[in-house]
Amino acid sequence: MTRFTSNLVAAAILGQLVGELGWFDALFIPLVLLGPVISGAVASARRLTYAWIAVLWCSAGINMAWMDWVVNREDVAFHLALAVLMPLLAGIGYGVVSLATRSRRTTA
Repeated sequence: MTRFTSNLVAAAILGQLVGELGWFDALFIPLVLLGPVISGAVASARRLTYAWIAVLWCSAGINMAWMDWVVNREDVAFHLALAVLMPLLAGIGYGVVSLATRSRRTTA
């Protein structure tokens, strides 16, 4: 249990760092739309738990929300919505790879 918890803490810390990338306008859209899907697929292929990747992206969204609140005092609700949406997008990438590898294992 301690290892699982420490892994989630590491994911939350990494998510705080990933959230900082949202300040770069050129990276923002690919970061919030493609980043979760791709990283979810990679996490599934590497057999990481979905909880790890979901915590990472939720943490990134929360980072974007509180940083925008501290600096600009705007768009907080938008970033909190991203904190919910990004783990769901990661789940799509995770699920697609999980289903693809499961069907490949059963036919082999």
